[in-house]
Amino acid sequence: MKSPFVNLACAIICAGFYGQVANAEEVHYDVFVTASGTNLVIGGYDDDATVAIVPEGQMRVFGGEVIGSGTTAAFESPNPGEPGFRASTQSSLNNPSIMTPANTYSALAGSTPLTFNFQPITIGSVTRNLYFWDGTGGVDFSPVVSSVVLGLEKKGTGGWTSSINGSSAGIVGGNTIQDTGATGSVHTHFYTSIANNGVAPDQGFYLYSLQLQMTGYASSDPLYFVFGALDPLALAPQFADFAAFEAAHGLAEGWVESNLVAVPEPSSFALAGLGAAGLAGAALRRRMRKQ
Repeated sequence: MKSPFVNLACAIICAGFYGQVANAEEVHYDVFVTASGTNLVIGGYDDDATVAIVPEGQMRVFGGEVIGSGTTAAFESPNPGEPGFRASTQSSLNNPSIMTPANTYSALAGSTPLTFNFQPITIGSVTRNLYFWDGTGGVDFSPVVSSVVLGLEKKGTGGWTSSINGSSAGIVGGNTIQDTGATGSVHTHFYTSIANNGVAPDQGFYLYSLQLQMTGYASSDPLYFVFGALDPLALAPQFADFAAFEAAHGLAEGWVESNLVAVPEPSSFALAGLGAAGLAGAALRRRMRKQ
């Protein structure tokens, strides 16, 4: 059990960290799932503004953080958990004050499970499910050792945990994200945890991929998640401060967008109905929430 002094120190330092992240990034996104015919389409849902966007190239790169707090325990995403997933009703998809572009996409089928699996990623000649970059030098994701485990946990009634590790190198079965509501809606969050032999992992950036499935639809394109792992009470020496950590996080996500996602022609980066301001392509990461 952590001492009250550690808890208090973490509360103060973490609050400062969350504030810096909030100031650095204007919006944060849940994975937003909608449909075009029988294809699943991925965009982003801004919880703060309660609006959704789908770039023409879709949104394929998302980010988040797992946090330690002065202990040797596994790092975990803070409440309410990351990543989050959203899907909207047809009336919301047709409402231009909620959805961009509006009147374009269809609500998901009602009362149907939305599921996922973990996808392998090939970088150079290596294929694995989980990679790591320590944040130093140029972005250089490498496979993690087999003892490193990344888990996604859905807590509460009907909860589950699905995980990958450093030896995973193929499609790994996941679980049900959520059954859609009668009108096709989804709103849920997972908790991400990362550990090495059950204790704190190295601080830096972890990369993995998910694919979404639903009966009646073609599977989604692979989605990439870049999770920063840090301990605000003992920030790794390669990061001078939280701003340096966030800058490296942005570089990692940009690398994934440039090297792993098929980049469309420049003109297709524009969002229907939106100017280019604020959205330089589809690598828009979900900002950590304040606790």
